[in-house]
Amino acid sequence: MSANKKLVTSLNDTTRSRQSNQHSNARIRDPGRGIDSGTFSHSPTRERNIMRIIVFGGGMQGRVIASNLAARDEKPEVVIADINSIDGLNGNVSYQKVNVLDQSAVALAVKGFDAAVLAVPSSIARDALQNLLLTGIAIVDVSFTPDPPTDLNEIALSTGSCCVVDCGIAPGLSHMLVGKAYAQLGGLDRVRILVGGMAQDPPPVFHHAIYFNPSDLLSEYVRPARARVAGRDIQPNPLEATIETFDDFELGRLDAFLSDGLRSLLKSYPNVPDMIERTLRSAGHMNTMQNLAEMGLFDEDAIDTTAKPLAKRYPAEKYPDCLLMVVEAQRGTTITRWRLIDRWTDGQSAMSRTTGYTTAAMAMVLARKQFTTPGVHAPEKVGEVEGIADIIIADLAERGVKTDEQVIIPTNGIDRSVVQTKEMSVF
Repeated sequence: MSANKKLVTSLNDTTRSRQSNQHSNARIRDPGRGIDSGTFSHSPTRERNIMRIIVFGGGMQGRVIASNLAARDEKPEVVIADINSIDGLNGNVSYQKVNVLDQSAVALAVKGFDAAVLAVPSSIARDALQNLLLTGIAIVDVSFTPDPPTDLNEIALSTGSCCVVDCGIAPGLSHMLVGKAYAQLGGLDRVRILVGGMAQDPPPVFHHAIYFNPSDLLSEYVRPARARVAGRDIQPNPLEATIETFDDFELGRLDAFLSDGLRSLLKSYPNVPDMIERTLRSAGHMNTMQNLAEMGLFDEDAIDTTAKPLAKRYPAEKYPDCLLMVVEAQRGTTITRWRLIDRWTDGQSAMSRTTGYTTAAMAMVLARKQFTTPGVHAPEKVGEVEGIADIIIADLAERGVKTDEQVIIPTNGIDRSVVQTKEMSVF
């Protein structure tokens, strides 16, 4: 028997015993909704000690998530676990030194916690997630990996871990909304996601700023953009594909380029014939990026060198950002459209807020045992569960990140439509 299999086996009894003790009332069937509340429940956190959530990763995103969690009415105890020391923490947030690549240290660190958040660099994300899955704890993962780590599902099933991956704003909330529409409409014919963070007052020439790791940012422009058009899977170079314009009633005309953000959606919904994601940028930005690429500055041996002066010349703190996301899901002639916009607030970028707040909201769902199904779940599959996406939207709205939902139902098939618009509110 392999070492991993032995570890999984040894953890199974402990995990099942802990889950049985902690969730003795979690699987009571709700006759009013006809749903096994082991998957979804409106009940608040269980009655016992204070809620405890551990955040692995003390970088900018991990801190945003931790502060969001600690400021809630439930006043959960929040611990940031990182190999490096962290200063400046306050309130209900404390620090614990943990090497997330040390499985025994991780298993010890998560004892007594209701949920874990993984927000670590992409280079260690997969190994870190595997270590967490082996403990059986509930996990929300916002770390980037080249492909969603759904292949780790068997480990989660064996330990009882309920894990939601790719859980930021996009992918993340975007995919939950698609999953919600897919479940409500009984399938989809078309999915379009438009999303991007932009400078509120963009600088000339570059028309953008560096809001996260500059090399990771530039990779968005050269990584093949997987999409599906008329039932055919494609993956063009983003700078060689058609760059469209998108007109927003608040932000005006924007560049919209094909990007690689669909990820798990392509596998989750193989029968949806048209699915694309386009990243939004300030008008003129894509012309600059095409020129840089033409000069060879995005070649594999040059891209990191290109990234450094851009980060120095266009720092995020100099150009406060805004983020716009539009998600459209269509079945037949019925279109459901969501629009979310957010802006730099109190020193937090819109991209950090929308990403971190979504992750924190899902961490609360897991800590409250509102979603407990074991496995590694793509966000759209969580969105299919009745009520979960609405909880996340309402949670963000309570913290100032509001989403408008619009359902368009054509009448007479041609010119007129019935439009139902609502702003998601907190329940």
